[in-house]
Amino acid sequence: MTRLAFLCALLLAAPAAHGARLRRPFSQSIGVNYGFDHNGSASGCVDYGCGGVCYNTHTGTDFPLPLGTNILATAAGRVTATYNGCANYGAYGNTCGGGCGNYVRVDHLDGTISLFCHMQLDSIVVSVNQNVSCGQYLGNSASSGSSTGPHLHLGFRVNGTNIDPFAGSCSQSTSYWVSQGSYPRPIPSAECETTCECNPGQVETQGCGNCGTRSRTCGSNCHWGGWSGCGGEGPCAPGQTETRGCCDCGTQSRTCSGSCQWPDWGGCQGPDPDGGQTACDTGEPGPCAEGRRRCHNGCLACVRLYEPQPERCDLIDDDCSGVADDGYPQEMGDPPPPFSARLFDLGVPQAAFAGETFSGWAAFENTGTRTWTAGGLWLEIPRDHLEGSLDWQDPTWRAFNVPVVLLEDVPPGSRGLFEFHFRAPEDPEGPLITRLQLVSDEAGWLRCPSPHVDFTVQVLPATRLPAEEPRTTDAGDGCSCRAGGGARPLTWPIALLAAAWVLVGRRRRRP
Repeated sequence: MTRLAFLCALLLAAPAAHGARLRRPFSQSIGVNYGFDHNGSASGCVDYGCGGVCYNTHTGTDFPLPLGTNILATAAGRVTATYNGCANYGAYGNTCGGGCGNYVRVDHLDGTISLFCHMQLDSIVVSVNQNVSCGQYLGNSASSGSSTGPHLHLGFRVNGTNIDPFAGSCSQSTSYWVSQGSYPRPIPSAECETTCECNPGQVETQGCGNCGTRSRTCGSNCHWGGWSGCGGEGPCAPGQTETRGCCDCGTQSRTCSGSCQWPDWGGCQGPDPDGGQTACDTGEPGPCAEGRRRCHNGCLACVRLYEPQPERCDLIDDDCSGVADDGYPQEMGDPPPPFSARLFDLGVPQAAFAGETFSGWAAFENTGTRTWTAGGLWLEIPRDHLEGSLDWQDPTWRAFNVPVVLLEDVPPGSRGLFEFHFRAPEDPEGPLITRLQLVSDEAGWLRCPSPHVDFTVQVLPATRLPAEEPRTTDAGDGCSCRAGGGARPLTWPIALLAAAWVLVGRRRRRP
């Protein structure tokens, strides 16, 4: 090891024992007016020389500097905190900057820290993580924060504890000043401690640019060499934002990540032309056809105003399928459609003899807003059920596919009774599987909530006794079925009573 390197090693090791040697934090020859209180109670202060140049509970050293005096670093180090936001003149108890006002904190990287309080607003010229040398200009003095007049409060800490940098009978035996001056109002030396900055060959690295790094190496003179170029930079700075146009009316943006890399572009969005008030046709069925000209995902489009909903019984194509009230919706609209019906009860035999005629009946409640007129409503066999039903026609049918027509008016809220007859074929190919659908001469096929009946009738072999009259099977043969009631015996008297009850109920409910 060279003699210079050995000397540097000794100088670098010295602060571990006594901390940084401090210079006066300004150039003027101004002494202390209030020192560190070593008494630690409110019963009177004690300065480092056991005198009273202090005030109760004071944990720093005050120098009466005029407003605007240059504040200088007491020793080399790194800036770890600053505050710039307090008025130049505060008052006792003012909490701005935690009471310290505008300040700079420098870590001397040897366990000691200097704190410069009550500085002038907007005068601080250093920033956090900046390295400073001994005597480097930091900013100007003032009276910000908890202060009754312009001065500099110098706080000094060793391993996190407030320490009086002056040595004396009532303080520690080691002075932290290069030369502390004479008691009772000492003027410390303005000379910096001669020390090595680093060990020869030591390398220091720090961030630079867009997430890049640079380094410097300690020379044989125990001082740092110049910084290298910034390497490993990213294409952008964290938080940087880019914006570009997309489609025909939108824009999209992206923000640089903390690793200085661009993420994917964000979604394409933009303002609606004319505030989105221009009407247009979406080309969709039902209420979904009405739209407005919008900037949708960055592209001009006709956007529907109405979103499809489950179908209701209201003559509106709620689900935008192209057909209103399709699928027999059970929920009634408000208002309901003029013509709608709900199956209230049904009586149909489950079986009939070949070649015999049987009867059935269905009661429907008028759930619409219009009165059903006699002859204006009938039960019809839909086309897709005709093939298996035509062989079961009865002479009482009003048409080849119309088993029964309404005989009396039925106002809204009342019930109408439809009695119908089928004749079983002599040689049937199978059971009768059919549907009867309510149809209006004004509205056509009723679509909701349950304007139809489905039933199946099995065929029994024709077995007649000699001289027996032809048998007629009806909903009272003991093989009937009812809506919601399953199969159970029903005699013609009971069927007639049920029909009469329906009709009486309907007549009572006429307005």
